[in-house]
Amino acid sequence: MDSELKHQFDEMGVEPSDDVLEKCIELALTYSIHDATEFVEQWMAFSLSHLHGEDPTAANLGEFERKVLQVKREKVGTTKLTHHTKSQPSALETSSLATYGLIEDDPMMDDYVGDSTSTQPHTPKARNERARTSIMKSGMVFSPASYTPQSARRTPAATTTTTTGKPGDIVDTFGHPKLLAGCTWQSQVEQPLPVVQKLLHNDAPLTVANLRYMNDLLYDRCDDLHDRIVDIGQALVDKKLGAKGAAECSWYPQDRHTLDALHVLHAVGMIHSDDDGPLDAHSALLAVLNTDEKCLALNFSQIKSASIFPGQVVLAKGFIPRGDTFVVEEIYTDRKLTLPPPLKVDRDVQFVVAAGPYTHNTDLFYDPLHELLKYLKEHRPDVLLLTGPFVDAEHKLVGDLAETFDSFFEKMISGIMDVVGSSTTVLLVSCQKDAMAPAVYPTPSLALRKTYPNLHMLPDPSLVDLDGVTLGVTSTDVLDHLLSHEFAANAGERMHRAINHLFNQGSFYPMCPPADENMSYDSQLAQKYAQLKQLPNVLILPSDQRHFIRLVNDCLVINPGRLSDNKGGTFARFLVTPTAPTTSSKPNMFNSVVCQVQRI
Repeated sequence: MDSELKHQFDEMGVEPSDDVLEKCIELALTYSIHDATEFVEQWMAFSLSHLHGEDPTAANLGEFERKVLQVKREKVGTTKLTHHTKSQPSALETSSLATYGLIEDDPMMDDYVGDSTSTQPHTPKARNERARTSIMKSGMVFSPASYTPQSARRTPAATTTTTTGKPGDIVDTFGHPKLLAGCTWQSQVEQPLPVVQKLLHNDAPLTVANLRYMNDLLYDRCDDLHDRIVDIGQALVDKKLGAKGAAECSWYPQDRHTLDALHVLHAVGMIHSDDDGPLDAHSALLAVLNTDEKCLALNFSQIKSASIFPGQVVLAKGFIPRGDTFVVEEIYTDRKLTLPPPLKVDRDVQFVVAAGPYTHNTDLFYDPLHELLKYLKEHRPDVLLLTGPFVDAEHKLVGDLAETFDSFFEKMISGIMDVVGSSTTVLLVSCQKDAMAPAVYPTPSLALRKTYPNLHMLPDPSLVDLDGVTLGVTSTDVLDHLLSHEFAANAGERMHRAINHLFNQGSFYPMCPPADENMSYDSQLAQKYAQLKQLPNVLILPSDQRHFIRLVNDCLVINPGRLSDNKGGTFARFLVTPTAPTTSSKPNMFNSVVCQVQRI
């Protein structure tokens, strides 16, 4: 205990004397605190709340004992007596979610949340306040130990959301009406599904154990881009021209100097922006292989429709009137796709999908996550899919945590698993925005000290087989990145074309360079773990863009929205069934899958 306490104080930048350390050990033993981390966190919270962050001394440790430890022991004793007169608490009430740092009987509650006699302002009167009250009554609070009183960080205006509907409203629907009418959204199976990961390199998925990054050499990156242009370019040529047509065409740069200026040329290359920002009609460049010349500047004055983005491999048709300007007449981006495999389910399989963040950007109370768990208790699915971030590194209060990110994440998952139970298959997809995740894309699966037989930690991106359903998922907002940087003219519906960009480029993240300057993109890892060679049956693409359900090339693509959103959080649920609603129906996704996006 001596060395553990000293180590924990050292991590907090505190160097206690030997006498103070002995006093701390005495208090820990007296009040049955066997975890050095717990003792130090309680001290730091007390010191910052009452002593302006002073280091421990014999005098203020005495004050800490009187105001915290003694009060806690007295309340625990009172609570035990009271509980003997009450009925047996529910599983939800005894859930380990109560370990999230703030529970009803915790003496630190006055500092962090406020009690019924406090003069501090409480949370808003809207739905968040009611949810908060019910959480406190059940002994569950999705909130980490924090140095700063969170009630002071949460103002009535801060958590107001501008929703256009009420909780439980269905805001998007897909599928045959007969399937929808007969769906109960309640699984009857009491065993988890088998999960097989499909994005493998050397027969292994991406994990922290085999993660090797920050050696993305420029030479290797150039090789990767060269191979990508060759592979995708050949697929585009095969689809549009075929072998015979390609042989009859004139190509840049081979035939440029043997033909007149207005002769039609074809060129395969990669789109770039001349300023590394979003594309427009005047900033697009085409980098072509096998030429020492600089990139061609693209002129779209003669084109009828186009949709391009930085990093996209295209087949362009046009002419070069002078210099290095390529006047584009047509641009081809579609190739022959490997369509999804047939669904092979022999029973109904129900899914619930939610995307982080799971708490509002003004607090760490995790109210939306609590609401989701209430839904899951009433509608148990076969599969629960959660994508990060779980502990958002960009959250303005994340620096106030009085415990490690890993510790808080462990408690969060423990609480979720206690509520969900052992029959639901739970998939957790990592996110590079998580405070405890390696800041690299692709992102390895998150690590847990405790294992659960029905919990599967997945990397970002992932492709898995769930008992006959192939599911693709990423936690990176690739749709928002694509749409914010593309140049489009008469190119059709924006979401449909953005999804097709992923399919035709064969990648979960085809942009180069990444749209987010804070994104640590590793081309070597992406070459191994971010390829989309075959379309899945269902593709989950969480995004800040508006929630949607689309059927694109027989792949059901779902953006469940964010569980925490200023306009009202949402999640998705869908059912895959082996039976078509009518005997005359052809086997397709519309007749085999129903999906809804629901407001939390």
